[in-house]
Amino acid sequence: MTTIRQMGRILLTMSVILIIMAIFISSEAKAASIPEYIKVGLRFGDNAASTYTLSSENGFVLGSITDEGFKETLPLPAYDTLIAIIEGNHIALRDKENVLISQDIGKNSCLLPLDYKENGLITFEGNKFRGGIILNTQSNNRIKAINYITMDEYLYGVLHKEMSQSYPMEALKAQAVAARSFAVESIGRHYNDGFDVCTTTDCQVYGGYEAEYPRTNQAVDETSGLIIWANGQPAPVFYFKNSGGHTQSIEDVWLSSNLPHLVGKKDPYSPDYSWIATITFNSFEQQLIQAGYDVGSIESVQVGGRNSAGAVSKLIIKGSKDTLILEKERIRTVLGPSLVRSRHFNIGEVYMGKNSIVFEIQLMLSNGSKTKNADQNINIISGDGKIKSIASESAYITNGKETVKAKTVESESKIDDSIVATGSEVTFSGMGYGHGVGMAQDGAIEMARQGYNFIEILKFYFTNIEVR
Repeated sequence: MTTIRQMGRILLTMSVILIIMAIFISSEAKAASIPEYIKVGLRFGDNAASTYTLSSENGFVLGSITDEGFKETLPLPAYDTLIAIIEGNHIALRDKENVLISQDIGKNSCLLPLDYKENGLITFEGNKFRGGIILNTQSNNRIKAINYITMDEYLYGVLHKEMSQSYPMEALKAQAVAARSFAVESIGRHYNDGFDVCTTTDCQVYGGYEAEYPRTNQAVDETSGLIIWANGQPAPVFYFKNSGGHTQSIEDVWLSSNLPHLVGKKDPYSPDYSWIATITFNSFEQQLIQAGYDVGSIESVQVGGRNSAGAVSKLIIKGSKDTLILEKERIRTVLGPSLVRSRHFNIGEVYMGKNSIVFEIQLMLSNGSKTKNADQNINIISGDGKIKSIASESAYITNGKETVKAKTVESESKIDDSIVATGSEVTFSGMGYGHGVGMAQDGAIEMARQGYNFIEILKFYFTNIEVR
């Protein structure tokens, strides 16, 4: 008969076992948070073709992709060039003399260089890649091509495309961790297409082996295995070029709810990035039509609201048929992110947003014997729309008779959204470049130049996170 004391020992032992199992499972979950391989869509949809040329100096090996990785099925050491072509409902392989090698390579087949374990390269349609090429048929009788590659080798081909290899190493490391975190959270993003990520800005720009540089590869290697965590989970992260002085909370850009690690904050590190863009009402109308809106002939455009970061939250377009209010990032999506580079903008030719600094110049008039204050203040604005600082101890103005010494007083400018664009065009002037959520790359570069390390950079732009 089991005693109460024995039962207690049994329960204690079971508790210890459960705790050990929990730790083990937690450790395994952390280790498994970064997949070993990632699938990158190279050619798919309308961009796919019915035939491709692949080459490898030391021959090929044909295999299939399983949950465990690549499984070899057919070594092809005698061929340095292969032609993959649709024949019937299958993908066939031929050599460069058009001799048939395989009538049907099968679904999810992958071609790797024979020396793939020794970092061999495969050339696909003239471009070199690490890893292998998965070939699958599409419904339009074309071949979908996917690069099957390890996570860090994928990042080798991403990093310079997203941040130049010439920038400081700590900024490159911050970019490597952010890019790895983005990739981990993007696994299966293109699930219906049969791969994880694409090669464009819809995911992360990827250029394969030819986009690699020693410094960017070093940044990937020295941060290998590190991603950003928030609330005990791998965190979704974003990055962009320049904050315009203030990053954005994610709910002010895309979502209706917030993510605590993606909170907007003042950014003193992103350097000035001013821009100005004009679009005619006729072109604006066409942009709206392409986006599914028909307001008729545009009569006016006006800022209708701003968020707590000072970015435009509503843009009001009044037309002959209807009035449209574009909100949040939809403003840039409809007008084009290369036209409206950020939502820190005004209507008009000079940006005077919340994060601008007005330098009031207090005029001191002197005739050599007497000095008095001028009756008014002036703002100094350059021809490109930037507000310039003038050192008070060295700035003078003269008309030949009187000398004026300028004393600068820094203050926040006032937003004036009463301006309404009418007529035939609208001009936007602003600061910053990108959606504003997460890490500002220009700011990360400046922080690195000031001596911050990559973890400090990431912890500035992402709130309450861990890097591990």
